Amino acid sequence: MSLTTIIIPVKNEEANIAPLVKLLEQHLPDTAHEVIFVDDGSDDNTLTAIAAVAGINKKIKCLSLSRNFGHQNALMAGMMHAAGDKIILMDGDLQHPPELVPILLQKLDEGYDIVNTSRVKTKNVGSTKTWMSKVFYTFLNSISDTDIKYSVADFRAFNKKVLKAILLFEERELFIRGIFSWIGYNQTTILYEPAARLHGKTKYSYGKMFSLALKGTTSFSFKPLRIAILVGAIVSFAAFAFAIFALIEYFKGNTVPGWASTIITSMLLGGTQLLAIGLLGEYIASLFTETKKRPLFLVDKKINLD
Repeated sequence: MSLTTIIIPVKNEEANIAPLVKLLEQHLPDTAHEVIFVDDGSDDNTLTAIAAVAGINKKIKCLSLSRNFGHQNALMAGMMHAAGDKIILMDGDLQHPPELVPILLQKLDEGYDIVNTSRVKTKNVGSTKTWMSKVFYTFLNSISDTDIKYSVADFRAFNKKVLKAILLFEERELFIRGIFSWIGYNQTTILYEPAARLHGKTKYSYGKMFSLALKGTTSFSFKPLRIAILVGAIVSFAAFAFAIFALIEYFKGNTVPGWASTIITSMLLGGTQLLAIGLLGEYIASLFTETKKRPLFLVDKKINLD
């Protein structure tokens, strides 16, 4: 019988651990499986809650990272320790319904290499966050050569072949959703409606969403740099044309002292330059991070893992 590995990154989810494990065991009674929790630097009793469950059920395992390395790195940590022939990624807040796990496994048995999930509706999520997410994916797909679907979550299943392909990636600036889109293979998507969060609060603040958006943009496209070059060329041409016009007017004696045109021109040119420099800096920062080759994560403790 093949083994299924379920990878669940968690941070400050102590109240959700026991209910989640109970639901998973209910929906996987006849499936050989292991559940790997990745404690991503929790500062509550999440690790204690996992240890309590793991002491009773040896199928429950845990990697406790030395600090918070981020959701994407925690997912990679779990995948590096997965022993299963089938792998499932899901969050630990119960918004990824455990009852969907058998359906994901069934799709893999039908011959799919990757089974993605797409949210139909997210309860208790503000309209601002939903709108920002739509804008990001629309923008990312407009500048990227890789189609990354909106509302596709990190809740997915895939086989050992895909896992081996994912582990070939040595990127430090991880954007897991983009990687799964980029590698190809035989994929399908099923719809689900996430439940309201049972305990705790979301860990994806607007700042973290913006950081992930930058990673996704700079990891999968050079087009922003080319757009910056195009905008710079257009602005430079307009500035050059305006300079010729101003010079002609000067010799004709039609110049009138004024600050409006000077201020507007200076702000336009300065803003465009700063935008291009900031964009270039983001790529350089990513390159700097990659060249240092620091580990993606550091493990502090292991539970039920060799």
